[in-house]
Amino acid sequence: MTAHSMDDARSNPTEARSVRDPGAAVAVLLGGILALLLGSRTLGLVRETLRFNCSWGIGGEWGPEGTWVCADGIGYLGAAVGLGGMSALLVVAGLLVAVARPSRGRVFLVLAAISIGWIGWWTYYAATAYSGSRPAGETGWGLWVTAVMPGIILCAIGLVVGAVGALTLHRWSSVALWCGIGLTIVGTALQPGIGIATLVSAGMLAAAEIGRERVR
Repeated sequence: MTAHSMDDARSNPTEARSVRDPGAAVAVLLGGILALLLGSRTLGLVRETLRFNCSWGIGGEWGPEGTWVCADGIGYLGAAVGLGGMSALLVVAGLLVAVARPSRGRVFLVLAAISIGWIGWWTYYAATAYSGSRPAGETGWGLWVTAVMPGIILCAIGLVVGAVGALTLHRWSSVALWCGIGLTIVGTALQPGIGIATLVSAGMLAAAEIGRERVR
């Protein structure tokens, strides 16, 4: 950049901030790709752990100790569309935000919150939708609390910590934002089945950090 153009950028900070940085778009896209890679783990969580679209019986053909019988792959097409489709929609929205002015970090935070809230609600629904008989002492709420809630809580804490970092301009703000991203990843590691949404959130937080750095 020439001295003349640098002087123009300093004299017009609004114009300087309008320069698009592909880093935010890359972060959103990377989060979406990683989320897609964990798609099979999500269906495993919904089917094998939360018993969505399954029935339990005991005695006769069910066996003396009881067993679960679940739908085949086609029976989970709706779950795949609902979870994968929402994540894809959020990634597209994030990409649209990323190519706009880089000062819209709050929008990335909103998208990240929607993604975590969606997977939290959907897995709760999957765990509690079945109203038939269950093994003694088992409840849908109990399954969700044990299998999903710890990861969701940690991801939610990560979102809050990351939001504090994204919305402030202190020396520690960037550290807080990356800590939030780290907490989201750790929460996903606790339950990889939620990664189809929480890794999208991690990508949004990273995009918010890149945008924040761009306008600092």
